[in-house]
Amino acid sequence: MNGTRTSGNPKLSFHGRRRKASGHGLTEFAVGLIVLIAFVFAPLFNIAIIPIRYLIVEGAMTEMAHRVVLCEKRTEAYDMFTQDPWFTSILEKCSVTIANPKLKLTIISKNGSSQISVPNGVSIPSEWLPDGSFEPSLYSMELSADCSIAPLFSSAAGLPGFTSPITLHLHTSSPWENFSRDPVTSQYFVNE
Repeated sequence: MNGTRTSGNPKLSFHGRRRKASGHGLTEFAVGLIVLIAFVFAPLFNIAIIPIRYLIVEGAMTEMAHRVVLCEKRTEAYDMFTQDPWFTSILEKCSVTIANPKLKLTIISKNGSSQISVPNGVSIPSEWLPDGSFEPSLYSMELSADCSIAPLFSSAAGLPGFTSPITLHLHTSSPWENFSRDPVTSQYFVNE
């Protein structure tokens, strides 16, 4: 009977030795675990970094909008916005690319029925100044930018959020705080 298989006992192999039945489960479990990690957990982890980076971008934009309204003059606020490397450098370290950053002053009338946006280099019309005929009540510096937020592992082409960056248009604002006049020119600092 040596070299032949016996039909009475299925656990016997060709040479009469018994095989262990406990080794098969480990190899099947390892393959299943690799598939689970590669096709479920890795993509989910790759996507999970996007909300974290979004919160970082939102916080950086809010901080920058708050910093510019603390300037004495509006021209200083625009200079800080264009020349301060803090805003873009911290976001580049977080794999976020900023495009088309814009800063403008928005003024809303007291009753909320009308508003005006004043870009950099343009003087505020006299009716929109703090003592103007429109009785403006809210001056806010609005910061907007197109932000490209990349997942943890990204490629040039692919599904946005999974393998390529997501582009979002973000907007934040902060109220202007200095409504005093320049003692030399007697102009409002918000108009200089």
